[in-house]
Amino acid sequence: MEECPQHIRFVVAEARNFWPEFIAPDVSKLGECEFALISEMNSQLIVHHPYRTLSELQPELSLTSDEVALAWSVINDHYLTDLPLLYPPHVIAVMAIIVAVVFKPSQTSFHGTAAPLAGAMRDGGMNILAALGDKNGAGPPPRIQKLVSWLAESEVDIRAVIECTQELVSLYEIWENYSEKHCKELLGRMVKSKNLDK
Repeated sequence: MEECPQHIRFVVAEARNFWPEFIAPDVSKLGECEFALISEMNSQLIVHHPYRTLSELQPELSLTSDEVALAWSVINDHYLTDLPLLYPPHVIAVMAIIVAVVFKPSQTSFHGTAAPLAGAMRDGGMNILAALGDKNGAGPPPRIQKLVSWLAESEVDIRAVIECTQELVSLYEIWENYSEKHCKELLGRMVKSKNLDK
């Protein structure tokens, strides 16, 4: 892309370092993928992404730098799903803000191990539901009240935001149970059982 141009040989070499069993040394294959992508996009090479919306909403919602960093991580994670193909970027940005402000999983969950992430999101959601149902009138914290008020006044598709959030929680739940070592063992067994290693 224009923001980060890399020579095609360099991209193939780096990919082969990470995934030698999947990436062929043929540079032309990557070039074919590039043309297929441009064709699929009907040569419209302007791609909108959620980062700009996040930056625009930061002052309006008084997001802290930690919340912005967490939302940015959530946006990065959403690219591992099919969400960018299904929902507009502003919906993804709002979902990331909600995850960062409402659920507030710990930063180490995003940058270290992903294991406690889905659980932290579930716990955060349960705490908010408990605060909303509180008969003593304490209610949710003012930051969350401000976010809920903003969402109610905005024209953002709440249903789409909820679906995006559920998809992301599903991703984090999968990450909790993922073990690369176990996957390699299963693939090795499958290859041996089908006599594909010869």
